[in-house]
Amino acid sequence: EIDVRNIVFRYVDKWSEAIFQIGPLDFTLRSGELVFITGGNGSGKSTFLKVLAGLYSPDSGEVTFDGIRVNDRTREGYRGLITAIFSDYHIFKRLYGIADPDPAEVERLLTELKLADKTGITDGEFRTVDLSSGQRRRLALIVSLLEKRPILLLDEWAADQDPEFRRKFYFELLPAMNRAGVTVVVVTHDDRYLNEVDYTARRLHMDEGRL
Repeated sequence: EIDVRNIVFRYVDKWSEAIFQIGPLDFTLRSGELVFITGGNGSGKSTFLKVLAGLYSPDSGEVTFDGIRVNDRTREGYRGLITAIFSDYHIFKRLYGIADPDPAEVERLLTELKLADKTGITDGEFRTVDLSSGQRRRLALIVSLLEKRPILLLDEWAADQDPEFRRKFYFELLPAMNRAGVTVVVVTHDDRYLNEVDYTARRLHMDEGRL
């Protein structure tokens, strides 16, 4: 269980000295949950996800994992539980940190995400990552799933996908990840799809830095 208690995080724009703040806010993420976070542009969704991932340290409040406070001593271990795809993600050709991925699983994922005819893995490297933006994001998801970490954070993953893959993401991929025991938090603008889902998920809305 991850507990976020009374956290505040502030950006200061060095040009205008304007302050953007998220919080104070509370949030609890339990093992096996699927959580959607919606909200307008600039509402703080991506910033909150980076605080949750341990990439940004809150100015006040605390994040705990199973009762252990995330601080300079514990942050590396906490981050090791999480894989994330943010809007500014990068794809490396080599599969760093993934030793001997199961070839059958790799082939299944490439086929499921319609990338089997575009790339593959040879000697721990993708044959190519020269793909469209939507294909690259699907490849990033494959890498995240191969990492086998218990928590997956996705920031507007479906933004570059065509309608076919948006539907597949919300109605096939996410339920399958959840059934496999992965805890998933999804930042999204796709309210229309969320209104149609028929599986168990929690939905939160963010506005002006507050949940």
